[in-house]
Amino acid sequence: MGFYPKKQKSSVALYGANSVESGGSLDVESGASLKIAGTAVSATAAELNRNDFSYQLLVADGPITVLNGICFIAKTVAGAVAATLADPTTTTDDFKRLTIVSNQAQANTVTSASSFGGGGGGEDICTFSGVVGDSLELLAYGGKWYVVGGHQFTIA
Repeated sequence: MGFYPKKQKSSVALYGANSVESGGSLDVESGASLKIAGTAVSATAAELNRNDFSYQLLVADGPITVLNGICFIAKTVAGAVAATLADPTTTTDDFKRLTIVSNQAQANTVTSASSFGGGGGGEDICTFSGVVGDSLELLAYGGKWYVVGGHQFTIA
């Protein structure tokens, strides 16, 4: 019988001060692969960008510019805010989530560029009830914002 060397698996274990849990880092170089408990981990730039979470404070009439995160509406002077919301970009923005919260006791409005969920002219304006804490939760898909939840609003 001849000598047949066994293939050796290489692995790196991080313990103590160098562990990821204690603030250390793990760098996977180009061409290498990362596995966690035997499962390959990978992500495209577009997938990673979906995790970009932003915040916007809207204090006057105008556009909601955040696409994945929270927009608080709180006008600095008396009166309701008339906000506008552009359609998300197909594929690039798919599955991003936006929560809009009314942080003032006004019947603030959010007007969608082409209607919520593609519902047409009868479903393009969200009006909050005028109570602090009213909210609208949206999911981007296929170039449209879909209503997935919220509290005390009307779509017309």
